[in-house]
Amino acid sequence: MVLLAVFRGLRMAKRARAGRVRRRRSGVLPTVGLIVEGDTEYYALPLLAKNLPGCPPLKPVNLKGVGSDVSSAAIAKMVAPKVAQHWLAGRSKVVVCIDRESRQQCAAGLAKEVADALVIEIQRFPNARGSLSVVIVDRAFEAWILADAKGLFARGVLANAPSFHCFEGRDGEQAGKGVVELSRLLGRPYNKVVDGSQLFMRIDIGAARSFASGGSGSRSFDKFLRCLGV
Repeated sequence: MVLLAVFRGLRMAKRARAGRVRRRRSGVLPTVGLIVEGDTEYYALPLLAKNLPGCPPLKPVNLKGVGSDVSSAAIAKMVAPKVAQHWLAGRSKVVVCIDRESRQQCAAGLAKEVADALVIEIQRFPNARGSLSVVIVDRAFEAWILADAKGLFARGVLANAPSFHCFEGRDGEQAGKGVVELSRLLGRPYNKVVDGSQLFMRIDIGAARSFASGGSGSRSFDKFLRCLGV
């Protein structure tokens, strides 16, 4: 796990001393700031808090796309202001979730590079402090749905059975990162925003994150959930 931990900012400390920080209701988890690169994740991931016990509320910010040709340093420049925005708003824990897409670099290596670059970029916001995790989806959000493709078919959600065991890290047919496969499994064209959220809400979380010992789940999805504390 790539985790950057730093002290809370001066702004939050001043607000606390002035008595302007609201008390959180008993049993309500602190909201986690989320930074994603596309509409599918923007709408789908916050739904986890409604269906996954122990998952904190998620407040997403959408980067509206990060191309595979964008360097780790450039990603950090895009992300740093959004991280500071979350921290200054009182969301002291932030998770950045970026797709690996067609990059040759492994997910773990890319996550470390982005995190290291963020250490430098975040210094431009000296009054913003909190914790930060970087997760690289391997290779795109659809891989997290396909991590439970067998279960979705068994429960009648998908019209056709998958022919693959594990989809994690694949480019997929036509380099579509799972879009072609999901269209075939659904028996109709897959809509990233509408179908992405609906299918994601119906996956078995345990199966989708189970990648060890020959599992068909997703290592990057498991990492994302661990960063959320679940």
